[in-house]
Amino acid sequence: MIRGSLQVREAYRDERVADRYVDERFREPLGALLHARQVACLTRVLQKLKPQRVLEIAPGPARLTVDVAPFLGPRPVLIDASAQMLAQARRRLGSRVAATCRFIHGDAFSLPFTSTFDCVYTFRLIRHFEQEDRKRLYAQIARVLRPGGVLVFDAVNEVVSRPFRQANPGEHQHYDALLQRDELEQELQSSGFRLMETHGVQRRYPVLAGLQVLVAPRSRLLARGAMEVVDRVGGGPPLEWIVTCTRE
Repeated sequence: MIRGSLQVREAYRDERVADRYVDERFREPLGALLHARQVACLTRVLQKLKPQRVLEIAPGPARLTVDVAPFLGPRPVLIDASAQMLAQARRRLGSRVAATCRFIHGDAFSLPFTSTFDCVYTFRLIRHFEQEDRKRLYAQIARVLRPGGVLVFDAVNEVVSRPFRQANPGEHQHYDALLQRDELEQELQSSGFRLMETHGVQRRYPVLAGLQVLVAPRSRLLARGAMEVVDRVGGGPPLEWIVTCTRE
């Protein structure tokens, strides 16, 4: 299992991982559904906030940035520890959008900024670290986020994820912190953030995973349609949250 800051950093410095990241994880119906939910939620936050200074940490190949670029203000900053991922981000954003962005090859545990941002967002980063490292990341983000500024990230719901992982050992290559909602809220409070909203995604995950395995190989369109119905009206606890919080 990939765990710890060094291993996570090195995992994403592989040229093949950077090149295939979106296709391998977010093209199939289950990943595409998650991507669409994240884009919709992040877009809603950005449209409401109308930030002038936005920082994205660990954008990878600009998976989300491509879709939310119109809402990122005049000069968004993207920082990633992987030069390979940043190269993919530039390519996927295209020359016109990339020209409006500032790309920085740097470390999330030592953010190289003295000025502050209105909004920081990061996905598939904080969740990959254990508590002490998560606190270090929160501290860095709080340092560069203005008071009242907004942080958006993703977290994994222990209630749903742990039983699924126990039943499917070896399914996940990366370590993920599995949290309950009250633990998440306490963790944020202790780091100087106030929880505003947790938006649940991938409800009834075993059903969604079953559709991916049984239906998607025959019809991606049918699988995606069925997943939309299950995720929107199925109820029950989500596999993950999109977390919105503000710096105190």
